[in-house]
Amino acid sequence: MTTPIADVSGKKFDFVIIGGGTSGLALAARLSEDDVSVLVLEAGSANLGDPMLLTPALFGAHFKNPKYDWNFETAPQKSLGGRSVYFARGKTLGGSSAINFLQFHLPSKSDIEGNRFTLSEFAIIQTQLAAFEELGNPNWNWNVLKKYYDKFCGSIPPKETTGTTTYAAHQGNEDGPVKYSHPMVPSGFEEPYHEALKNIGIDRVQDPFCGDINGTWITPVSTNPETKSRTYAANAYYTPNQNRTNLAVLVDAQVIKINLTSELNEVVTATGVTFLHNGKTHEVSARKEVILSAGAIMSPQILEISGIGNKDILEKAGVEVIVNLPGVGENVQEHIYSGTTFEVKSEISDQFMTFDCLKDPVQRAKQTELLAQGKGALGMVPSCMTFIPIAKATPAAEEIYQRLKDTINSGTTSNRYSNGLQKQYKILLKKIEQGEFFCETVLAQGFSTGPCDFTGAREKYITMMSFLNHPFSRGTIHIQSADALKPPAIDPHYFEVEQDLRIFIELVKFNRRLVKDKSLATLITGEEINPGLEAGTDEAIGNYLKQRFSTTFHTVGSCSMLPLADGGVVNHKLTVYGTANLRVVDISIVPLIVGPHLQTTAYAIGEIAADIIKGKI
Repeated sequence: MTTPIADVSGKKFDFVIIGGGTSGLALAARLSEDDVSVLVLEAGSANLGDPMLLTPALFGAHFKNPKYDWNFETAPQKSLGGRSVYFARGKTLGGSSAINFLQFHLPSKSDIEGNRFTLSEFAIIQTQLAAFEELGNPNWNWNVLKKYYDKFCGSIPPKETTGTTTYAAHQGNEDGPVKYSHPMVPSGFEEPYHEALKNIGIDRVQDPFCGDINGTWITPVSTNPETKSRTYAANAYYTPNQNRTNLAVLVDAQVIKINLTSELNEVVTATGVTFLHNGKTHEVSARKEVILSAGAIMSPQILEISGIGNKDILEKAGVEVIVNLPGVGENVQEHIYSGTTFEVKSEISDQFMTFDCLKDPVQRAKQTELLAQGKGALGMVPSCMTFIPIAKATPAAEEIYQRLKDTINSGTTSNRYSNGLQKQYKILLKKIEQGEFFCETVLAQGFSTGPCDFTGAREKYITMMSFLNHPFSRGTIHIQSADALKPPAIDPHYFEVEQDLRIFIELVKFNRRLVKDKSLATLITGEEINPGLEAGTDEAIGNYLKQRFSTTFHTVGSCSMLPLADGGVVNHKLTVYGTANLRVVDISIVPLIVGPHLQTTAYAIGEIAADIIKGKI
């Protein structure tokens, strides 16, 4: 049971957390361990125990459903011929952890054991999170963060291990609240996929939680094989602690303003928030702090609506400027992906399982019954993933690198890039120079591209996904008016740096080469369904990508944790510049996007923020 409005409206709490998502619920659970009162205001509904959220393979089924999704879209993109890109975000208790694709793995690490790696390889591995510290954030490095990752990771080891499913991916705290394991149901493609990669020189990673993730492996996923269900922030952090008398969670409560006060020549203080519930306006007060955990889309929106942001943008929208903070809503980065689809040979298709059968209502009902036994397509999750450096993705790596350097040098000379962005670009170029992974590919078990012109659910397909994980282009997220209920303008500036598209194209070509290896070539008909033979040139591939790629919903940077002079919004203690007691605790604070998927990093931010607030670090 969540908290009724009568116990919230007009009341005072020590901490008011805006957003009951991945970071917000982790933070709330940890703060409420102490003798303080904590309120969480979540704009979405509770949806606790909802099979639509709990069934592992229903990822994507929530999209554009207002019961679960904010249903955002980007501004029309000039580089895409005016196309807008759909932007799903979780609008429910648990946030996007309730509707994501369940991938559960960590960024690279720096505390490498023994002489397993050469000195140069050690330097490669440590840069992934050390970049946070290098950009001006003391103590934000792997050595500090690793213990917070371990704190919430609730490993459930597989009952059986194979060459691609190893216990090494389950080291850590088995008692952690967020349960994870390997996918309950293998597809049959795992071994051929990894064998094909081995044949072209890409090794398996045996220990992705405690070692270099440069290579390929079966990623663990945030599912609990004992309950046959998704693990997410609501059932990991809220329901086990819902009976705490000092923890209140109000759902269907959309915050429309942070209430701020300031005296002459003093910093701004957050006194509480104003929110809507069932069509009525309410207020709540904060004795100690107000904490924004509304995510990379809504956190900058709420700051700006409340009067914190670039004064030119606020004044244009008719919002009173309280703190002129130009970095709000800037430095936006995200991963994007597209796929290349092939049909599995019909004579061997019975040896494999794909999601294609779920399009048939009869088969879907059968698969629902099988899930209860830990079997069937509804127990699968895409988990064959590979992280590789540009040099292994394309023979054009050196040319791409030189063109990137030329672009950055030109932009620096012409003052097109700020000092803060130049520092980020320096780190990204270093990743390429040192051969750190820069790209990602994933094998998806089914037809996952468009247009969907296949005949039905009897056929089986595989889709080779190409991910652009370290874009050089930077976008913005800003309010469009003083109306807090109007969605912000999301403008990712896709492919503004042209080499982003070039890298993306090369990844499609990499996946086309990969399926020609005998390990995979013997499984498919050989005919490429999408984008197809018509996309035979770089230009044609690029045009296809512009029309068909999707966001991965991994947006970061809109409230960057950077020095104020470099465009920062929060300091390394997560306090908003110019305020005394307002923090941001979600992935919007990530200043330079990490390569892997972001679920675990969102949890870690909530965990580390709790100890920052408690004064432990």
